[in-house]
Amino acid sequence: MEKAVVARLNALHEAFARFRACADGLPGGRFLERMNDWSPRDVTAHLIGWNRHTIEGCREILRSDCPFYLADESNDFSAVNRESVERYASSDRNELLAELDASFDELKAFLLTLSDPQWEKDFGVRYKGHVITVENNVEGLRMDYDRHRERIATWEEKAGR
Repeated sequence: MEKAVVARLNALHEAFARFRACADGLPGGRFLERMNDWSPRDVTAHLIGWNRHTIEGCREILRSDCPFYLADESNDFSAVNRESVERYASSDRNELLAELDASFDELKAFLLTLSDPQWEKDFGVRYKGHVITVENNVEGLRMDYDRHRERIATWEEKAGR
């Protein structure tokens, strides 16, 4: 495996681990409290879904198809996200974190099956004039992990924790 792929996988894993530690470290009932529209519980369910959606999206890219969820991009992925929040509906933090771990392990196992060139190859998938690759698809998920962790951390700071 090329160094670039290893670096990408490491960056994804580090973002996942930072988010997981943040969610796991929330005091008491804060996991279920609303920050704005979502609670950390909802964000965790959302990321479980996106781990699995990313697998399917990458498979679609490899078949030269546009990932299914991009059809919901103009709605800020509200239908896709709502489905995940409803599907992974547990309010038990440990149960959701175990599901997050399992979904991330599934994603990582899938990504490890890809050859180095498959990460960056242009399979002809375009969305709004942009080339969609496995690499930028996975990078979007990594950024989502970091963005949500930062929002939760800021929310906790404002609460004086």
